[in-house]
Formats: sequence, structure tokens, C-alpha cells
Amino acid sequence: MFNSSTRRLAAAWSARCRMSTEAGGALLWDLDGTLIDSEDRWALVCRQVAEASGAGKWSPTPADISGLAIPMLAGLLRARGSTGSLTHLTEELTERMRRLNRQEGVHWRPGALDLLEAAHLTGVPQALVTMSLEINVIDILDQLPRAYFTAIVTADMVAQHKPAPEPYLLALDTLGLSAVGSVAIEDSPAGLRSACDAGLNVIAVPCSRSIEPSNGYRIWDSLATRDMSDFVAAGLVLA
Repeated sequence: MFNSSTRRLAAAWSARCRMSTEAGGALLWDLDGTLIDSEDRWALVCRQVAEASGAGKWSPTPADISGLAIPMLAGLLRARGSTGSLTHLTEELTERMRRLNRQEGVHWRPGALDLLEAAHLTGVPQALVTMSLEINVIDILDQLPRAYFTAIVTADMVAQHKPAPEPYLLALDTLGLSAVGSVAIEDSPAGLRSACDAGLNVIAVPCSRSIEPSNGYRIWDSLATRDMSDFVAAGLVLA
């Protein structure tokens, strides 16, 4: 399913993080809107790039772009008349976001860091599955207190972005684990569909938009009041 270059890139992340995958299941985290509160910034960056690239005024709300891969945002800009290639627009979006994150810091969503640390101390492998680009993710991970992730999948590692299941399937493949006994945490319809179609137990934590109830996932209002026992109740299997 995954080509050799994709496998090498994902494996390189695993080696970099140097964590064990000897566990019954794993936690797989989305980034934007789930671990970090970034969707207002992405909306701002889209407005800036639209004006700078000839697309005129575009004022997407965070809910409008929630869960979209950065190359998809570049495609929306092109459709609105932006000049430049999709690659150039993708790079411009990413660089402006990196600049904001460096200048203003990363805003972690309530409870996210506590749960990352709790899972680490429990010995549960964790993966990051995001549709941001690798270069942006590196900047964000540098602001974490430790290396939490055994596997990292970014938009530039997969042929099909969320809502396709490929990002989560690649993360599971890299971990050497099946979806059974693992839990994904998401905030957007695209991410929820991706995780559900990969066969994972899924938790939805709304951020910029409400989430419709479904038998395919559980809805938590916040991560701030949760602990590892809640993940176990949601289907996480501990070693």
C-alpha cells in the first residue's frame, strides 16, 4: 500500500523519536484543532496568502477549513484566482504559519499535554497524524517537553489526505500495530472519517465546529477532564 520512500520517511521519524512500540494499542493524535489551537491562525494565513497572491479578499472561518490538508487549502486559493503553483502556495501557507508559531508560540488545547505525558508514563505508544507539512510539524514538536511520538505522519508522506484512511493506516503500519485496541483523537469531519475508515476506535473533541453524533465515535467536550482510564473505556488496550 505504501511506497518505499514513504516507508523510509515514516521509519526515519520512528528512529528519531526512539520510543518503544511494545504495547497492546496506541493513541493516535491529530494536530491542528486537537493537540494545538491553531485553526484561527490558519484562517488568518489563508486571508493573507489570498491577498498576496492575487485572489483578492477571502475570509474563511476556522470551521470552513477545519481538517483540510495544506495542499487542499492551496487548491482552494488557486480556484479563487491565486497566482503561482500549488507547490508555491502550499509553501507560502506553511512558511507564514511557521512564522506565527515562532513569534507567538504554540497554544496547546486544554488537557492535551497532560494526556500526552500520562500516556508516555503508562508506556502507551503514540502517533501524530496530521495534514500539515513535515517542516511545520518539526517546529511544533520542538516546543514539546519531550519526544512523545513513536510515529509521525504528515501531509507530504501520503498520496491521499484525510478524509481518506491512508494517513492513519500508514501510522499503524509504522507502529506495527492493528487498529484493534488503538484510539484516535480528532476534531474535524475529515479527520473523523479518516480514523473511522482505518478501523480505529475514535474520540471526537470539537474545536472550531460542532460535531454531529454518530455510532462511529465518542464525543468528548474537552480533554481537560479526562485521564487514561477514559481512553481504556474508549477501547485502548494497555500492554
